Amino acid sequence: MALDQEKLNRFRIQKERLGGMLSDASEVINDLNMSSASENLDKLSKKVNNDTFKIQVIGTFKNGKSTFINSLLGEAVLPAYALPCTAVINEVKYGENKEAILYFRNPLPENLPASISPKAFAHMQKHNMKDVPPLRIEYSELEDYVVIPMGEDPKEMLLESPYEKVELFWPLEMLKEGVEIIDSPGLEEDDTRTRVTMDYLTKADAILFVLTADKLCSKAELDFIENNLHEFGFTDPFFIVNRFDLIPDNQREGIMRFAKMKLSEFSTNEIFYVSAQQALDGEVQGNPALYEKSQMGAFTKRLSEFLTKDKGKIKLSQPARELKRILNNEALYKVIPNQRAMLDSSLDEVRVRYDAAKPKLEMLKTKKEQLISKLKLKIEQSKHEFIRASNRNYLSVAEMIPGWINTFQPKNKFSVIPTKSKATIVVSEITDYVVGKLETQQKEWKKSVLQPLVEERSQYIFESAEQDLTNLYAEIDSLNVSISGQHDIDPNTVPLWQRIAAGAGGLLLGDIGLAFSGGVNGFSKDLAKVAGLEIGAGALLYFIGALNPFTLVAVLLTAIISSWNSSSSGAMKRTKEMVSEQIVNQLTANADENSSQMAEAICQKLDDIANSISTAIDVEIGQTEEQVQSIIAEMQRGQASIDARKQVINSCENKITALSTDLDAFTFELIEQK
Repeated sequence: MALDQEKLNRFRIQKERLGGMLSDASEVINDLNMSSASENLDKLSKKVNNDTFKIQVIGTFKNGKSTFINSLLGEAVLPAYALPCTAVINEVKYGENKEAILYFRNPLPENLPASISPKAFAHMQKHNMKDVPPLRIEYSELEDYVVIPMGEDPKEMLLESPYEKVELFWPLEMLKEGVEIIDSPGLEEDDTRTRVTMDYLTKADAILFVLTADKLCSKAELDFIENNLHEFGFTDPFFIVNRFDLIPDNQREGIMRFAKMKLSEFSTNEIFYVSAQQALDGEVQGNPALYEKSQMGAFTKRLSEFLTKDKGKIKLSQPARELKRILNNEALYKVIPNQRAMLDSSLDEVRVRYDAAKPKLEMLKTKKEQLISKLKLKIEQSKHEFIRASNRNYLSVAEMIPGWINTFQPKNKFSVIPTKSKATIVVSEITDYVVGKLETQQKEWKKSVLQPLVEERSQYIFESAEQDLTNLYAEIDSLNVSISGQHDIDPNTVPLWQRIAAGAGGLLLGDIGLAFSGGVNGFSKDLAKVAGLEIGAGALLYFIGALNPFTLVAVLLTAIISSWNSSSSGAMKRTKEMVSEQIVNQLTANADENSSQMAEAICQKLDDIANSISTAIDVEIGQTEEQVQSIIAEMQRGQASIDARKQVINSCENKITALSTDLDAFTFELIEQK
C-alpha cells in the first residue's frame, strides 16, 4: 500500500460530513430566499466534492523519476522508457478501466516534430489544426505520444510537443480519494520542456523533488528550487534522494550530511533517502522485507499525513469557515432579523418604507457606477506606466547581451575546419546561455521593479475607493434597517474585503491572501500587495516569449557559415558577434508589442478586480430588493401565509444554530487531529 489508506479514508469521511452540512445549509438558505448565498454554497459544494490532491513529481533528467512514481503507485503504471524524452504533463488518476486520454495544445506550435504519431497528426488535420479535441489512446501506444524520439538533430530538440497533457486512468485504491500523481518533463532536458514543468506548478498541492544520491544537489537543481519552487510558494517541498542503495555504507552518512547542508534551508520537511527500484520490486513481488529495505515506507507515511492532515485540513477548513460566515453573518444576524421585523409590521408600513428606499437604492447604483468608472480610468492611465517600465527593461537588457556573450566561453569549440553541425551546437549553447541569463535577470527585474510598480499603482487605483466603498456598504446596511423597521441591530463589523469577496463569489483577486492578512493594513494596501505578487508572476513569460531559439538558430546558421574563411581562426568571435546582434534585434523588434501585451494583461487583472467590486455591490443591493419583495409577496397572501413564514424562519434559525455548532466541532477536530 503506497499511502496510508486509513488516513485517506478518514479524510473521505470528513469530506462527506462537510458535504452533508453544505447540503443542509443550502436548504436553509433557499428557504430564506437568499439566492446569491445559495450560488456561493453551490460553488463551495463543488469545491469540496471535486477537490483533488495534485502531487507533482519533479526531477532532473534521468534521476529515476519514472521508477519513483511507479513505486509510489505500487505498480508499473508508467513505462520507464517513456520518461527520458517526455515532453508533456502526465496526470495519473483513478479509473475503473486502464485508459489514456491525450489533450492537444491550443493553438498548436508552428513547428511540429516530424516524428509525432501519425494517428495524432491525422486527428489534428481532421480538425483543421485548431481547437483539436482530446483523443483516446491505448496504454500500449503511450510511448508514441509522451515521448518524441528527437534523434540527434539539435534543431529537432528545440521543437515543441503539440500535446498539452495525457490523463492516465488506473484502478489503484490510493487514487480513489482524489489523489493525482503528476509526472512532468525532466529538468535540464530542454528549456521548453522545463517551462512545461514550471507552468504546472500553480496547480500542484505538493511537490516531490527527486534527486539522485550519486549526483546530489547540482547547481541547476538548487537554482530551480530557489528561483522557481519558492517563487510559486512551495517553501516546504519533499526532497527524495533516490538510488541511495547504490551508495556504499561507509559513505551514506556523509551523503546525508551534504544533503542536509544543501537542502534544509529550502524545506522544513525531513529529507528522505530511498531506493525506488527496491520499493517497486518489493511491491510487485509481494516482498515486504525488500520494500522495508527501500525506506519508502517512512516517506509514504509522511506524505499521507501531509495530504490528509496538512493539505486536507486547509482544503476542508476554508470551505467550513466560509459556510459559517454565510450562515451567521448573512443569514442569522442580518436576513432573519430583517424578515422578522418586516413580518411584524403591516403590509402598508413595509410598502411605504420600501417606496421611500427605492430612490436611495437607485442612487447607490449610480454611485457604484461612478466609483467603478473612476477605478477603470485610473487603471487605463496606469497602463502607460507599465509600458514605459517594460520598454526601459528591454533597452537595458539589450545593452547587457553583448557583454554576456563576449565573456561566455562555450564548452564546444570549432575544429580546424568549422562545420555546420558544430556551428549548430555552438550557437545553441550560446543561445541557451543567454536565455538562462535573461530568466535570472527578469526574475530580479520583476522582484525589484515590476512587482513594486504593480503594488504602487494598485494602491493608487483602489485607495481612493476604499472610503467610498465603506460608506456605500454602510448606506446599504442603513437602508436594510430602515426598510425592515428594526432599530436595535448591531452595526455590521464584517471586514470590507470579506464582504466584497463574498459578494463577488470568490472572484476577487487575492481573496485568500487577504483573508490571511485579516485586512490589517486596509483593503487597498492588502489588495495591492497580493496584486503585485499574483500579477507579476506571469511577466517573465512575455519577455522570454520574445525569443524563439529555433528560429534564431535557423536564421543564424547560413549567415555565420558564409562569413567564415577556410579555418576556425576568428570563427568563434564572428559567431558570438552575429548571435549577439540577432538576439538583440529579435528582442528589440518585438519590444513595443510585448510591452503593450504585458501591460494589457496586468490591466485586465486590475479590471477584473474592479468588475468583482461592481458585482459584489450589485449582489448586496439585489439581495436587499429580493428580501423585501419576497416578504411583501408573503404578506399579500394573508395572515396564514405570514404565520407560516414565521414558522419557516424559526425552523431556519434552529437549523443554523445546530449547523453552526456542528461546524465549530468539525473545525476543532480538523485542528486537533493527529
